[in-house]
Amino acid sequence: MRWEPTVSPTGELLLRRREAGEPAGEDMHYTFSQSLIFLARRWRNLMNQELSGVGQSQARWGTLYWIDVFGDSLNQTELADRIGVEQQTLGRVLRDLQSEGLIERVPSQHDQRAKVIRLTKAADPVMRQIAHIQEVVREKLLRDISPEHLGVCMSVFAAILANMDAPSAND
Repeated sequence: MRWEPTVSPTGELLLRRREAGEPAGEDMHYTFSQSLIFLARRWRNLMNQELSGVGQSQARWGTLYWIDVFGDSLNQTELADRIGVEQQTLGRVLRDLQSEGLIERVPSQHDQRAKVIRLTKAADPVMRQIAHIQEVVREKLLRDISPEHLGVCMSVFAAILANMDAPSAND
């Protein structure tokens, strides 16, 4: 007896039992991709729900996080490209964060014409608050999943990302 993931006609992620030797139902590539999208949306929605209690959102947290990771080395265009969002979308988030004093735009050390984005000291307590919420959610969602299984998932994710970045036959 094995468990087989499937997606219902209404978009629900399901597991159904399959007898050993019984042919697999749906195409596993389709089921995996739909399940991954579904899982990512549910995780994001849960984070948004938890973060809303402290006036934050997944979009704001992600932006603050990547600004912290890259330091004060990227301008808005480069940041949007690195985190994979449209520049206009990022611009709205950055304007809000700047008006709240959480980020600032300062002249680049390498190009005085360009402005780079960095966190302010006021962002420190917000980042700690968000990190705590993110840790609680992560612990809840990954409870009872072994490091070995997570390692397999990370290998699969790495392969998917490599396929995304590989030149296609049409390039």
